[in-house]
Amino acid sequence: MDVKLSKEKVGIAAIAGHVGCGHCHSLNNQVQDDSCGLSVVLTLFKKATGLSLKIEKFEYDGNKVTAVLESGGKGEGVARRGITPQEKRLAEHMVGKEVINTHTLVLDAFGRIYGQGVLETPVAYQAAIANAALNTFVKNYPDNFVTITEGGKTNSGVMAGTVLDIDGVPISVLGTVNTTTGGLGPMEDMEGNSMEFNKGEIIKALGMDKLPTIIVEAMIFSTFSEGLEENTYFVRADEVDDNIVVANCLVEAGKKMGVPIKYHPGGGMKRTKDALRKNSHMVADKIIELGKKLRECETSEDKVLTIADLAIAVSQDCGGISFMSNEVHERLGGAGILQRTSCVINLVSCPEYFKDNPIPWLSDEEAEIYTELVAKGILEVVENIEEAQKIVDSLN
Repeated sequence: MDVKLSKEKVGIAAIAGHVGCGHCHSLNNQVQDDSCGLSVVLTLFKKATGLSLKIEKFEYDGNKVTAVLESGGKGEGVARRGITPQEKRLAEHMVGKEVINTHTLVLDAFGRIYGQGVLETPVAYQAAIANAALNTFVKNYPDNFVTITEGGKTNSGVMAGTVLDIDGVPISVLGTVNTTTGGLGPMEDMEGNSMEFNKGEIIKALGMDKLPTIIVEAMIFSTFSEGLEENTYFVRADEVDDNIVVANCLVEAGKKMGVPIKYHPGGGMKRTKDALRKNSHMVADKIIELGKKLRECETSEDKVLTIADLAIAVSQDCGGISFMSNEVHERLGGAGILQRTSCVINLVSCPEYFKDNPIPWLSDEEAEIYTELVAKGILEVVENIEEAQKIVDSLN
C-alpha cells in the first residue's frame, strides 16, 4: 500500500475515524476500545508523512496535562479532580511510545479506564496524547492539513484532515478526537461524519458531506460476539439509511485479504425515533430505584452493596446514553453518520479473547491489518464509485 500526501483538495471517496476518550463501557455489558478509528487514521497519516509520533514528555499546570511529541505536536487534557504524583509516575510508562492506539497506551499505563467522571486521569491523558498526535501533522504540514476544535460547551478535542493518495487515488481522510474537558468521557455528537458543532466546517472543506465514506469504529465485545470463534470484522449498514454499496465493497476487500469479516444487515444502524431517549429513561429509572433503595438502607452491608450497583450503573450503563444527544441520535444513529453516505466497520472480539481481556484493546499488528483493510475497502469503493455516489446523491 502506497500512501502519500495528495495535491488534491477533495477526494473521490472518504475515510473517517474518531476516538471517544473514556467511552469504554456501554449498555448490556458492552465493552470497547473506542480509539480504533483514530488508530487507522493516524496510521495512514504516518505512512504519508513519515513523522514520529513518539511521546517526548508530559508537562503539567495544575490539573492540566500537556503531551509533547518528538515531532513537535502538543495536546492538552484536563483531570477535573487533579493529577496525583503517583499518576504522573504511572504516565511516564507512555513516554517513548508511539501514539497510534491511544486506548491501549492508557491501559498499559493505568490498567483500566472508565468514562462518566469515574476515572478522570486516564481519560485526560488519552485526550492529551490523541490531540497531540493530530496536532503533529497540522504543525509539520500546515498547507496540507485542515484542522478545527470540536466546539460546544464541554468539548476540547481536535479534528484534522487531509487528502491522501492511496495507491494513487485521492481519498479525503479525517481524524476526530471526542473528549470533554475534565476527563469526563466523551460527548460524541461529532463522531463519524457528523456535521454537528464545528465539525461541519471541516467536513465541507474535505467534501465529505457528499462522498461515499467508510466510518472506522471500535473494537468491541457485545451481543455481536455470541458464537464467534475468532475476532471478526463486522460491516454494518442499514439498507435504506446507509450506503450498501460501500458496505459490500468493504466486505469484498476483507474476503480478498482473507480476514474474518461479515456483513451485519442493520446491525443497529437504523435511525429510530426515541431510541436513545428510551434508553436514557431506562438508565435514569435504574439510578432512581437504587437511590430509593439506598435511602432505606440501615446496615453498612446493604449500603455497600447498593452503592456498588450504583457504581456499575454510572461507570458502565451511563456510557451508553451520555455519548450523544437524543435528537442527533435520531438523525445520525449511534455512529454519527450522514444518511446514504457510509457504512460502519467494527472489530468484534470473540468470547475466548474476552476471557483474558475484559477490556478489548487494539495491538500494533491489528492496527496495521485494520488500516490495510480500510484502505483496500475504499479503493474497492472507488472501483464502484458511480453506484456508490448515486446512493449519496439520492438524498439531495
